[in-house]
Amino acid sequence: MNYLAHLFLAEDHAASRIGNLLGDFITGRPEEIDLPDAVVAGIVRHRAIDRFTDDHPVVVRTRGLFTGPRRRFANAILDICFDHFLANGWEKLHSTPLRVFLDRFYGELRTHRDWLPEEISRNLDARIEDDWLGHYDTEAGLQEVFDRVAHHRPACAAVATAMEDFVVQREEIKAAFESFLPDLSAHLVRLGAELGRRASTAGQEG
Repeated sequence: MNYLAHLFLAEDHAASRIGNLLGDFITGRPEEIDLPDAVVAGIVRHRAIDRFTDDHPVVVRTRGLFTGPRRRFANAILDICFDHFLANGWEKLHSTPLRVFLDRFYGELRTHRDWLPEEISRNLDARIEDDWLGHYDTEAGLQEVFDRVAHHRPACAAVATAMEDFVVQREEIKAAFESFLPDLSAHLVRLGAELGRRASTAGQEG
């Protein structure tokens, strides 16, 4: 799952949302991360979500829809596509409108800038000005996200052409998202609260 999905699945407080975002930016064992416990618990939850997602049969099968040089980057492309469908269905899935949710989260990032790694903190205002997380709901925005990944990571240049597969496989990818999200949500219920989960898994996280 990509950034927007991790925020959607976080617990309803700033530390959880920020921790769930930072799972893509911070590595290392939980007990070695110098952040508040609730933020670290969000990072641990992010990792648990990624493990469940990577192994889920629907996700594994859907990765095979991406062709040619894009197949190598199917994980990242599919995560971004899932965020597209989440953004489009947001109003049915979340009690807070997406625009309100994102603006609130941007404010939380600014308030807790000291929790952020340098790579986010140094250009946070520019990211927010560009509406970093608000581009997923249209196909034009989706292409912008693909282009951004390809630009910032030259080795991932093939991601820029992912729309070629997306427009052909749109309905299958959408069906996969709609099938997978309830399974993931149920899995998180089984895991329980983030702080409780952190205590039981700290020794397993790398």
